[in-house]
Amino acid sequence: MNMRLIPHSAWVVIVLTCGYLASCTGSPNNSASTTSDPSSTSEVVSPTPETSPSVVSGEVFYQQLLGQYGEDCTECLQPIKVQLQDSSFSDTGNPPVAQPVNVLIALDSSGSMAERVTGGEKMMVAKAAVTQFVQKLPNTANVGLLVYGHKGSNQKADRAISCAGIDTIYPISPLNQAEFTAAVNSVQPTGYTPIAAALQKSEETIKASTREAAQNVIFVVSDGIETCNGDPVAIARRLHSSPTQVIINVIGFDVNNEAQQQLQAVANAGGGKYFSARSAAELNQIFDRSKTLAELNRYRATNLRNRNHVAAVLTQASNQLNACILQKQNRERANILMVLNRMPLNDPNAQYRGYVQERLSDRHQKITAWREQLSQDIINNRDIKIEQLEQDLQHVTSTVEGDL
Repeated sequence: MNMRLIPHSAWVVIVLTCGYLASCTGSPNNSASTTSDPSSTSEVVSPTPETSPSVVSGEVFYQQLLGQYGEDCTECLQPIKVQLQDSSFSDTGNPPVAQPVNVLIALDSSGSMAERVTGGEKMMVAKAAVTQFVQKLPNTANVGLLVYGHKGSNQKADRAISCAGIDTIYPISPLNQAEFTAAVNSVQPTGYTPIAAALQKSEETIKASTREAAQNVIFVVSDGIETCNGDPVAIARRLHSSPTQVIINVIGFDVNNEAQQQLQAVANAGGGKYFSARSAAELNQIFDRSKTLAELNRYRATNLRNRNHVAAVLTQASNQLNACILQKQNRERANILMVLNRMPLNDPNAQYRGYVQERLSDRHQKITAWREQLSQDIINNRDIKIEQLEQDLQHVTSTVEGDL
């Protein structure tokens, strides 16, 4: 599957055109006025057998005023460019990642991880799967490795030491394969299973990352239930609702029903997915599926940002267009009415006040209708683009989850 629904760094360009109403230019001598004036300033009244000389003279006076004080509303028309972040989706190769991603693996190193499953010792199988998983992540992703239960032993006398034994052995950073492999191979299974404390330590590790505005994903690998009296469900819920908005995926590796129920609850509280594996092959398959889900989460986040961006930019453009044209209308009306009001009664053009006011009112009615239509066109484009993005999201989500 390889989907690319929106081009990289796509631009949505909306060019406001004049349509059948076109623009409102004030000068009858402007060549654009004959094709673009919503008030049809080119419709100068010409003498005909049915037209009185007074109307012709009134029209001449009106055109003179419009030429001097008329406003050109085409100056309010500007192309609207909306740059979208790349929201392509691909579950093969290294797709471009618009939002930085931190992937932290919390690996169970308790004593039970020394047991065997199909494919070898649990700990050795998990190490190999984790090492292979990070190699397949996009090269723009930062990775980290945290281990728990690797200190003390699973004997009662060592419980306190083991429950406190949680270390970030590879800080969240770009992948250095040799260093990461050395870190994961240094761990041996020995102690208890402090899942809740490991999640708390994960939060500290994520906060220590210098990467801003990153999507944070934790993969907890555990072969058993919490054994240090912590509440991993509560911690997972808090992390997911915190400003870091951590997504917690959990892999139950050869677990019994009780452990599966608890680990499922942790994943649900952490806004992630729960997976169950009982062999090396299943664990590797799950990590592959987890990578795809992580990419899907990235896609969802980018799609949402694009929808919000389109809504904000085009709503603002509609408001600015309305404000610009209204300002020009008000200024034009005020200037022309000021001239009419200041005319002496003995001025020969004083008799055309009523005619000019009627023509100006008709002009502004047409400009208003044109402005409202342009504004509605912007809003329609906004809604169409948002709907397209929503449809893209639904299609990708249903396709990916169907494949999984």
